[in-house]
Amino acid sequence: MWSRRLAYLAALAAGGLFFLFFRGYLSFFTLLFLVALPVLSFVWLLLSWLPLRVSLEAGQLAAERRESFVFRVRVASRRALPVPCVRVSLRLCNALGGGVERRELYFPFSGRESSAELTCRSACCGRVCAEVRRARALDFLRLFSLPVRAAHTAEVFVLPSRKPAPSVLSENSLLQGFGELTLPTRPGSDFSELTGTREYREGDPLHRVHWKLTEKTGALVVRQGSRPASRSLRFLLEYGDKLEGSDAMLEVFSRLAFLLAGRGVPAEVCWISGGEITSETFEDEDGVSLLLRRLLSVRPSGSALELFRGEERWKCAHLLYVTSCFEPDQLSLLLGEESASRFTVLQCLPPAGEQPHSPVVIPMVPERLETCLSEVEL
Repeated sequence: MWSRRLAYLAALAAGGLFFLFFRGYLSFFTLLFLVALPVLSFVWLLLSWLPLRVSLEAGQLAAERRESFVFRVRVASRRALPVPCVRVSLRLCNALGGGVERRELYFPFSGRESSAELTCRSACCGRVCAEVRRARALDFLRLFSLPVRAAHTAEVFVLPSRKPAPSVLSENSLLQGFGELTLPTRPGSDFSELTGTREYREGDPLHRVHWKLTEKTGALVVRQGSRPASRSLRFLLEYGDKLEGSDAMLEVFSRLAFLLAGRGVPAEVCWISGGEITSETFEDEDGVSLLLRRLLSVRPSGSALELFRGEERWKCAHLLYVTSCFEPDQLSLLLGEESASRFTVLQCLPPAGEQPHSPVVIPMVPERLETCLSEVEL
């Protein structure tokens, strides 16, 4: 806009010189036209600008990866006087990460209502947000601009595949009431069921002292609580540092989740949200769909495994750790926790040519994902 202003100022200066050196009707009316034109252009803009409004909406709620979807921008006015031009600046981003894309749309000589569609496509899943960064009405000469009220955001969920994975379901998983099964009790802080006794430690409440054994052994002995499992199958999801890693992780989880939901097997899912472990369960395909929308909106932050370790309440029969940031030294830490009877690590986007560090680690290579998923037993 400043380039146009400088160009018009140069034209105005040339008209002034023309009038000074060539006095006459032609030079006079030329200078008058050059002076009056921006004034008339601004008055027109002012009269058409007051009732103007810009709205942004998504053409659909969700789309598959690499499928086209649109954001629709509308410019509406309550007056018949058309606006010379409306410029709308948009910002597009994926909530899971990645770069930011900026687009500009122009609506020349906009009447009571004009609309334009912005076609987008995403190779990665996530919540794609479109935001109106700025909307301004321009005069005919593009010398002046005025701000326009706008509805600022719209979003489309780009979903991972809903195709069930070709994985194997164990016989125990198919038992009725599998989600409520508990493991053999281990030492913990739940005293509704006792697992045994141990020596007294500083800070133990006196009401947990086993007085008969204390008198018999001559040393303080306290009752030991247990750690029951709340769910028998649990996913621990860890987002990647890059958008591609999070996309691969959610693709693997989605396919396994729809396999379980289609067979009626419940499961619990844990992930990081706001620096803390968040969990949610699903039992059917509708539950998986609702859960995916939450997961697609999460901003990656921190290591899920570090927060998960040491939490007694996360004990389960089978823990599936789905991540694209797996390191070999994490395996010993995970197995040392004894928070599950069985562990499976699904390593998404493994380095090319790298061999699994343990039988519990299954690499998930995108080019042969069907084969990799068929090696998983739930």
